Amino acid sequence: MPQVTEAEVKKLIETSLDVTPFILTASLIVTEDLADSGLSIDRKKQIELYLAAHYTALTEERGGLKVSKTGDSLESYQGKFGSGLNMTRFGQQAVSLDSSGILANMAESNKKALFRVV
Repeated sequence: MPQVTEAEVKKLIETSLDVTPFILTASLIVTEDLADSGLSIDRKKQIELYLAAHYTALTEERGGLKVSKTGDSLESYQGKFGSGLNMTRFGQQAVSLDSSGILANMAESNKKALFRVV
């Protein structure tokens, strides 16, 4: 059962999207992957919140994309990003909150090449 609400997620990221699916995904990860992590309930709630915002950002902001321009191809991202949970500032925050290192390991194991035609 999710620990965070839609209102809490929308305090982190401005969106008109229904964030329920993102909350459910975040809750699943926290419940299954962090169950035996030894993290406190409060810390898991914060991780769930930032994971939900991460998944929202992937849809709302196209992975942290701040500016996109077609003529002469310009893209600008909000910070330094990688893949997986490192694609958004929220995913990075979730990883940093996880002192067990489980999310960091997940982020590392999900590395894939990205090929983008501009």
